[in-house]
Amino acid sequence: MEETYTFVEDNSPKEETICGLSMAEIQTLKEEHGELVLVEVEADGQTHQVIFKEPTFKQLEAMTKISKTDEVKAAQVAYLNYIVKADEAIAGRDMLKLKAVEALMLRVQKTKATAKNL
Repeated sequence: MEETYTFVEDNSPKEETICGLSMAEIQTLKEEHGELVLVEVEADGQTHQVIFKEPTFKQLEAMTKISKTDEVKAAQVAYLNYIVKADEAIAGRDMLKLKAVEALMLRVQKTKATAKNL
């Protein structure tokens, strides 16, 4: 008896994900946490992603106080306070966490603001 096999190829476009989350899931996180920031860290020839919520004044104040005595501890506190979701590679490696927080803080510094008299 001869067996017959049918192969079905799925060519439908795949939904792009960020940290394994669909755009609908990210929208839900935005509703829960407010503005989100995507940081990508390159290591070992791969790009890893982490999603942070925007820091609040209270969080920035605490991080600034800690950074005056221990910058690494401040980065650790920032990561724990701002993290929403991260790729497993980042979640498991402190060096990648440090670089991710550094990129987040750089974004804060690079945000432009202008003021003028009315």
